[in-house]
Amino acid sequence: MISSLSIKNIALIQELTISLGRGLNILSGETGAGKSIIIDSLHFVLGDRADRSLIRHGENAARVEVVFDINNPDIGGVLEEYGIENDDYIIINRMMTEDRSECRINGRIVTLATLRAVVGNLVDIHSQNEHQSLMKLSTQLKLLDDYSPLTAPKRDLYQSLLKDYRRISEDMQKFGDEEDRNREISLLSYQVDEISKAKPLEGEEEKLFADRNKYYNYQKISGALTSASDCLGGEMTECASTKISKAYSELSYILKYDESLSGIIDRLESARIEIDDISQSIADKLSGEGIETLDIDRIEKRLEEIRLLKKKYGKTIQDIENYLSRAKERLDVLENAEFNISKLDSELKKVKNELANAARALSTIRKDSARSFSKAIVRHLDDLGMKNTVFEIRIDFPDREEEIFSALTPSGVDKVEFLLSPNIGEPVKPLSKIASGGEMSRFMLALKNVIADIDDIDTLVFDEIDTGISGKIAKEVAKKLYNIAVSRQVIAVTHLPQLASMSDCHYLISKSVKEGKTVTDLELLDEQNTYAELMRLAGSAENSEIGLSHAKELKKWADDYKLLQMPKK
Repeated sequence: MISSLSIKNIALIQELTISLGRGLNILSGETGAGKSIIIDSLHFVLGDRADRSLIRHGENAARVEVVFDINNPDIGGVLEEYGIENDDYIIINRMMTEDRSECRINGRIVTLATLRAVVGNLVDIHSQNEHQSLMKLSTQLKLLDDYSPLTAPKRDLYQSLLKDYRRISEDMQKFGDEEDRNREISLLSYQVDEISKAKPLEGEEEKLFADRNKYYNYQKISGALTSASDCLGGEMTECASTKISKAYSELSYILKYDESLSGIIDRLESARIEIDDISQSIADKLSGEGIETLDIDRIEKRLEEIRLLKKKYGKTIQDIENYLSRAKERLDVLENAEFNISKLDSELKKVKNELANAARALSTIRKDSARSFSKAIVRHLDDLGMKNTVFEIRIDFPDREEEIFSALTPSGVDKVEFLLSPNIGEPVKPLSKIASGGEMSRFMLALKNVIADIDDIDTLVFDEIDTGISGKIAKEVAKKLYNIAVSRQVIAVTHLPQLASMSDCHYLISKSVKEGKTVTDLELLDEQNTYAELMRLAGSAENSEIGLSHAKELKKWADDYKLLQMPKK
């Protein structure tokens, strides 16, 4: 639930914080005092489009913060999905300036899509012009399914069979028709044969490039080896081996005069041995494989063969091997197509029969649920002064089996639609065709009472749900609103004393002039101020004893009703 809402620089609100609790929280006040601004601020912080016109005149930025006290076990998984730290509280902060908007959840900057996904599990706002969600057929279907606990197992079975049906159908489509299969078999056979005959090896191409490079540069290689050999050893008087030997002899001769030269003499000996070894290695290279051992035509032909394979089947030898493996698997499937198709066809017939039966069973349970759901809605509408209302849930299911399989969706085959006729003699129409905002508000209130035990959203906000009602019906609306608030948090903006009298917490919204500027203020009313506000809402004079008596009587009526709703010990 919302534990607090802080608003800064939104329209007439300079700075305001409201602490909210469970139960029914009522907001009332004079027209234009700022009640709608609070609802607009709540819309903004919960993900609505940033309306820069709401920024208070003379200010550069506006900010709204809402703190949720978590009572929803599923919200942890939602936060984890978006990488947001999970705590006992969720703090949502949204700021806007003339050129940018920023939103944070628990200190982390998030997108509007993420914000909306999170708050969708926490709060639901209903206002005179915000019943669009209920107009959607998908929403109506979900409400009907959620109403009855018997629906979920039937839907789960249907969805499992639908998954099998689509998997088998896709597997069969992979085979194509016989002509396509033969064409693919011919192509795959050629490709498998081409790769298998070529048998490209890992590292083979690199060795071929090296041999080709050696072939075309053999004269340079041979000349360099010969020159190096002459420099290191052989018959040349200036070669390294001769000079090292001479140095060795000179130093050995004087060793008897300076024994410290022994270390240098040993190093010269090691150098001479190493030079001789290198000279021998070069000589071996010169006497080894020559250019005549390299078949340049074979090398060029093999490189071209590998190049073409890589062009067709992959950039690397490993890619070619992977392609060959997949081609062999696919070829095996196609060559055994008749057997596999026969097997899949048998499976498909079985699953189709089970799926059709599951769709019918799901439709049947929905029709049974719809009758009970409709009666419950009508009972509440009767209480709310819509005694002549007809409410139906139309469920259309295909007549022929082939039509079932052209209408498959994850939620079933049924087309579900809520239909309403608020007046005698008028035909039922879709909810979207109901013109009266007051009727839609009362329908929404009836719906919320019916689904109160199955709706897991902890906070509901009603903005002037009392439009178009008064008198006795207003009392019934107050009762219905309180019934919803027994198990959750309800925030409601109202002009009716009947609704206000039912509050657990009553907040007065007012405006005043401070330092030449109009500002909106908020006050949590105590008992005496509650009576004064009930009198104002009822149109009583400020000092009217009769008005005060009526206010107290109305408050007692509400308190007595609340006592009756308390669980018996």
